[in-house]
Amino acid sequence: MVDASAAGNPEGLMPEFDPQSEHQTINSLVTKIVLMVFVGSFAAAALVSWASIKPAHESLTQSIEERYLGAAQRATAGTSAWLSAGREELLRATAPPWDGTRESALAELLRESHYFEGLALCDSQSAASAGVGSAPPCPAAIDGSLSDSGSLAKSEWIPITLSNGIVVPATLVLASGEDESRIYAVGVFDRKQLALLLAEYLPHPDGVMILATKAGRVLAGGGPETPTQIEVPNTEAEESGHVRESNDSPWRHTVSAVHPLGDSGWFVSLEVPFGAAYSSLLVLIRRILLIDLITILVLSFAAYQITSAVLKPIESLSVGARRVAEGQFDFEIPVSSARDEIGVLIQAFNHMLQRVRTSQDEIKKNNENLRTHNIKLQQANELLEQLSITDGLTKLHNHRFFQDQLTREIRRATRTSTPLSLLLIDIDDFKSLNDQFGHAAGDELLHGLALIMNSAVRSSDLLARYGGEEFAVLAPGTDQQGVYLLAEKLRTSIAESSFILGDSMRLTRATVSVGCAQFKDDRKKFFDEADRALYRAKAAGKNCVMTSESNDIE
Repeated sequence: MVDASAAGNPEGLMPEFDPQSEHQTINSLVTKIVLMVFVGSFAAAALVSWASIKPAHESLTQSIEERYLGAAQRATAGTSAWLSAGREELLRATAPPWDGTRESALAELLRESHYFEGLALCDSQSAASAGVGSAPPCPAAIDGSLSDSGSLAKSEWIPITLSNGIVVPATLVLASGEDESRIYAVGVFDRKQLALLLAEYLPHPDGVMILATKAGRVLAGGGPETPTQIEVPNTEAEESGHVRESNDSPWRHTVSAVHPLGDSGWFVSLEVPFGAAYSSLLVLIRRILLIDLITILVLSFAAYQITSAVLKPIESLSVGARRVAEGQFDFEIPVSSARDEIGVLIQAFNHMLQRVRTSQDEIKKNNENLRTHNIKLQQANELLEQLSITDGLTKLHNHRFFQDQLTREIRRATRTSTPLSLLLIDIDDFKSLNDQFGHAAGDELLHGLALIMNSAVRSSDLLARYGGEEFAVLAPGTDQQGVYLLAEKLRTSIAESSFILGDSMRLTRATVSVGCAQFKDDRKKFFDEADRALYRAKAAGKNCVMTSESNDIE
């Protein structure tokens, strides 16, 4: 076990290590394995589904073709027989001789008929001589002559278009009477009866059985929803029946079986919605897809659980190595109960972390000691630096610091062309004061004068003890008028002050003489002019200010 105290944890607790809390990426081994299982199971499920659905689709398609085409053929035969029976009824019922008028004869025929909803008699000039029920208009012309048998010479079926767009056949009959010309009867078949007949042949309750012309016009239809126009069949459909899929619009996808109605130019079409025709296949597809989805999810979840359990120790090592690379050592990887190679590797990794933490603590302790020592050394150096530039008696800057600062200010004044002034200050009769009160009293006077001058100069000015009883002030940015005022301020402040020196217990006054000069591109001349001005002040009676100019400012 790891010694937590040696690792810098006084409570003996190690932070909890949870590799799952680390950010998982697509490059993780668990993700790759789960993705591989997902892709493999998806591919297998897709292949099995295709192998299962394809033969089912082929078998169902073949069954649909046989059933639907057979239904269309039966409907064609039934419709043809129904139309033929209606024509025969019309021919028998209208054969001469007639009893009564033509209208009464037609009305009697219509009452007893099972096929018609309207009858009419037309002559060869397409003029109607009688009509009952939904009587049709006479055809515009008859192509061909009338035979003695009462049939059309060229065609048995004459298409007649009514005002409502329904097309019906016409049948020829001879009129009776010696004085009458040849006429023919036209019967409008009962569409409701024809629709009921077509509906009897429907193989699917959602389908519709349609009788239509070759132009696609619907004559009659049996089923829930009968369209008024359908797709025109091709020439192959006119000769023999066939099954096809049509997609007239995105909302109407149907399976159709088409069969021609003899030589009439009409055809019978069975239309069933695609979803209804292939409902069993669609149910099978949905079930297969649902089973595939459940299988893929179960396999992926099982792969995730298994790989997570197997690879969790390896993932813990990977996360631990990454945290070590980031400089984190205050954790420990849990050791699994299995004593395999991975468990041994985790123990070695934890032992390495323990040694690193111990080394870090030692280094940290040494660094703290070194940091403390460096701080003290820095403070000592700063003190020495301060002492090297400070006068020990007056606590002002010393002669060395003044010379260094003078060099920098001369460079700046030369570069910026700004004025620079120098004041040399000397205590009047300092030697006599020393002789009268002693050197200790002289030191007290130097210290007191330093305090007075330090409070009188500006923050931008440099006040320094130049040597002995002499002081210097460097005033950047100050012209001749300004330096004279500054010198007078220093002189007046000192002259108005009183001091108690030594053990005399009496007030003593002191004065200073001040010499001023302006910098004029020559360092030596700059200092010499201030020194000569100081001597002139001494010669003028002391306690006064002299400048380097010939006409001193009074």
